[in-house]
Amino acid sequence: MRLDSSFSENRKAASLEIVFAGNPYDQKTFDILNEIRNDKSELIDNAGLEGTKLYFAGETAKQAEIRDVNQRDTMVVVVLTTVVIMLLLGLQTKSLLAPIYMMATIILSYFTALGAGSFIFDQFFGYTEISYRIPLYTFIFLVALGVDYNIMLISRIKEEARKHPIKEAISLGLAHTGGVISSAGLILAATFAVLITQPIMELFMFGFTVAIGVLIDTFLIRTILVPAIMVKLGKYSLWPQKVTAEEADLNV
Repeated sequence: MRLDSSFSENRKAASLEIVFAGNPYDQKTFDILNEIRNDKSELIDNAGLEGTKLYFAGETAKQAEIRDVNQRDTMVVVVLTTVVIMLLLGLQTKSLLAPIYMMATIILSYFTALGAGSFIFDQFFGYTEISYRIPLYTFIFLVALGVDYNIMLISRIKEEARKHPIKEAISLGLAHTGGVISSAGLILAATFAVLITQPIMELFMFGFTVAIGVLIDTFLIRTILVPAIMVKLGKYSLWPQKVTAEEADLNV
């Protein structure tokens, strides 16, 4: 890191140019700049310039601030979206337990897609970083799609549970909705995969990540993991929805 300075004509203001040795857009560079920003009061005092104000400008400072604001906003959006969707799922399923594992599988699908996308970008394309927008955008789309598939599957299972034991209801519900969910998933994955052909790197990464997430959600989460969880929970999978005495006996 190198420092260059210059003064204004009235000698009341000075600009210091910080030149980092590494990439000015690297995450480590942002962290170093934030450390300097956090220690600015101490720097001013050590320089004997009490009462002086220190500001940071430039592209690196701008991108570091954008990263920090985005991380905060992403956390707020993720938490609020998760809470609101769980409440809506609770109203739709009339269950307290179902929204928990439904939302947990959606979040699992999201992190799996994000991790798989980052791994592929790094190992096969040589991209060690992704845009700060991609995690948030991917979360919104995958959560929206995952909720739709969850509601479709659980609604059919609830219908079958009125006439059959819960394990049989799960099997019938999966059989009746599997084709629809699989077809919809393939169409949506192909739709987002079209973005891979765009010359803009951000669209390429976003389309690739969402396409992976949709396929994971369609063929692993919704068709295997959610039914497996419901089978393990048995008569409690839709708790506190009541089951008949016959169903209770069959699932004990």
